[in-house]
Amino acid sequence: MLYELYLNKYFYFNFILKKNEINKSLIINIIIRMDNEYIDNNDNVRTPDKTKKEQLLQDNRSEYDKQMDEAMYLSIQEFKKQEEINQKYEEEVINEHIKIINERKDLFRGFLFDLNKLIRFDKDMKEIYEIIEPIIDSYCAQYINQCEIDNITYDRIFKVIGNVRTNKNAIELLKKILIKSE
Repeated sequence: MLYELYLNKYFYFNFILKKNEINKSLIINIIIRMDNEYIDNNDNVRTPDKTKKEQLLQDNRSEYDKQMDEAMYLSIQEFKKQEEINQKYEEEVINEHIKIINERKDLFRGFLFDLNKLIRFDKDMKEIYEIIEPIIDSYCAQYINQCEIDNITYDRIFKVIGNVRTNKNAIELLKKILIKSE
């Protein structure tokens, strides 16, 4: 097989030589270099190292050092366990927070969608929407539980919203969030 490869290379380079009239010695050097790539270099591989037997040294540390190492090891293990417990607790709190946010958003999603459709046609509805939409967003994100507003704005909000055909549960919840100031 090597001989066939050599012949193929030789004929190929001979063809190039005749066609391009390149220096023959350069081509021969190239053929020799390429042939060296196919030479099996198994003779140059070194044998594996012999296995070594190792023996552990005796523990020459003092009793105090041994106790310190044991205490540090136990302390690190206890820290890792506590860290794992804290991580699980944080994940539970975050998941609960996200769950509550999603539930609150679901309560107001249809209501805000209905109001958003109407703000294109009613100027008063647009003003009311601009007032209550940030309040509802803050409530959904659990930043606030209630918002205190003046009597005139409160009456105006619920007078305008009262005429809208939408989810009445969302309006009742909004009444609990918005509180008249006294």
